[in-house]
Amino acid sequence: MKVSTYTVLLFAAFVCMVCVSTSATAFEPEEVEVNPELENFTAQFLPPQILNVTDGVYVARGYNRDNPVLIEGTDGLIIIDPGESIPAAEVVKEAYNKQLNNIFDRKPVKAVIYTHHHDCHIHGASVFADNDTEIIAHELLDDTLYYDWYSQLYPSRLEGGAMMMGGFYANDSGWYSGGALFYKQIRGPSGYMPPTITVNDTLETNIAGVNLSIFSAPGETRDVLVIWLPEKKTLVQIANCYESFPAITTIRGAVMRNPLDYIDSIDLCRSFNPEYMVSLHGPNPVIVGEENISHTLTNYRDAIQFIHDQTVQNMNKGLTPGEIKEVVKLPPHLASDPYLQEYYGSVERDIYEIFWWYRGYYTGKSRDMYAQSPTEEAEMAAELAGGVDELTGKAKNALDEGNLEWALILADDVLLLDPKNAEAREVKNLSMLALAENTKNAQERNYLLSEYLVETGQATYPASGKPKLAFASMEDKAVTYMPVDTLFRIMAVSLNASRCLDKDMVVGVHLTDANKNTESSDYALYVRKGILEVQPETPEDSEFTITTSSLIWKNLVLGKLDPQKAVSDGKVKITGADPKEFYEFMGLFN
Repeated sequence: MKVSTYTVLLFAAFVCMVCVSTSATAFEPEEVEVNPELENFTAQFLPPQILNVTDGVYVARGYNRDNPVLIEGTDGLIIIDPGESIPAAEVVKEAYNKQLNNIFDRKPVKAVIYTHHHDCHIHGASVFADNDTEIIAHELLDDTLYYDWYSQLYPSRLEGGAMMMGGFYANDSGWYSGGALFYKQIRGPSGYMPPTITVNDTLETNIAGVNLSIFSAPGETRDVLVIWLPEKKTLVQIANCYESFPAITTIRGAVMRNPLDYIDSIDLCRSFNPEYMVSLHGPNPVIVGEENISHTLTNYRDAIQFIHDQTVQNMNKGLTPGEIKEVVKLPPHLASDPYLQEYYGSVERDIYEIFWWYRGYYTGKSRDMYAQSPTEEAEMAAELAGGVDELTGKAKNALDEGNLEWALILADDVLLLDPKNAEAREVKNLSMLALAENTKNAQERNYLLSEYLVETGQATYPASGKPKLAFASMEDKAVTYMPVDTLFRIMAVSLNASRCLDKDMVVGVHLTDANKNTESSDYALYVRKGILEVQPETPEDSEFTITTSSLIWKNLVLGKLDPQKAVSDGKVKITGADPKEFYEFMGLFN
């Protein structure tokens, strides 16, 4: 059995979801069957193809994780969402050149538009753009990028994204079945370029002789843009409508999303009455015909509203999300719509997300007031079953009877109490594999198989439980653009509270190159009995002061630079104390 090592240190930087490739036939079993519906859906991505939407509008389907769009103007080109990495964008550029008679040699790229901050929409920009190219994005793109992804939650997001996307086995044809909204993943360095033009609500512009109306349309993220080409009656969109039932919040983890934003933004798209609609994800990115597009968008927004309204209606009746999912189902005309199949999102999971959006975790039932740890729940399950051996038998019976979800849960309970229980391990392994084979939901399949590989020792995630390693793996370009406030949030959650419960101290930081218009030059770092408070001020009675540049400070905090080396190389100056105190201070942060 070959062991695959999954390491974030190999990853492309500035990514919003992580993809890892592994050797073919690396795992046991060699093949995991795919639900026929998911298999047939994924097969539609192949072969990769350049599609001519209408005059001067093209979309590249199946070459990488998104569907980059090319718009040809009289004296230049526009690219929408250039891909997840430099190599991914190069593949797309080559395909466009081959299909369109070396179009990038004949005309310059006048603008690159990012529809939102997710990695596959921003990291290929430098392949198409130069210093004269306008980069257009929502004004919230940077804020969202550094709040939801390159943030205090980066280690969690990194691991969750890898699990959800099947990163361990992306090159293993016996295991990989895509991510529903994409098939191919091409890792590599980031070609992200920061926006030169930002959009608040609406931007009306002409680029290369093409009139564009660009609108803010929040939904999957706060920074979504949709692009309307009025003369071509063409809508380019994503993040509110795609070829699957939506995930109001993905299982990799994300900032909670307002479900009503999706509806409002889809209604905006409907108002254009487009004759062509291009989606930047999915195997069938082009819909033609005003009636067809109207039908798709109307059903999509109606499905979201139906689940939303019925969830809220039942909340008002006092039902919990677990009770609501038993009674709320999509009506037949929506459940049968090709754009509403649960390849990516899930009706049941969205019910929970909507409930939590409005109420939080507590259901209103007293039984749910007393949160139990997984181990406590396992101990009670074992007691009710008559002991750990008896609970193991219950798990095996559930598996034999085809009750796979309960087999997984009960076997996991046993393993929490007896990690070396071979029979429970086998039951859990078989239940995860069977659930993965049965589901048509790609997120669900990838999470199940990723956990299986980790728990059977066939794959490893070195940064799991080691946030400092994950922070240190952050690509340099992401660090360069990181706001200092984000950095201090990372520092705060990295504080080893148990080592400083008796400390009450303040340290000064002076950044020699801070942008005075947006950031302070001086900060006071208060370590106070287990927490870090940071204020943009010069402390009066600091233990010592750290003087350095912004980038050196970022690399120190993230663990990319050794404090002692930084001092010895003259990159950091300590005043008011011996450098040893600085080293001890930095050692307080995990």
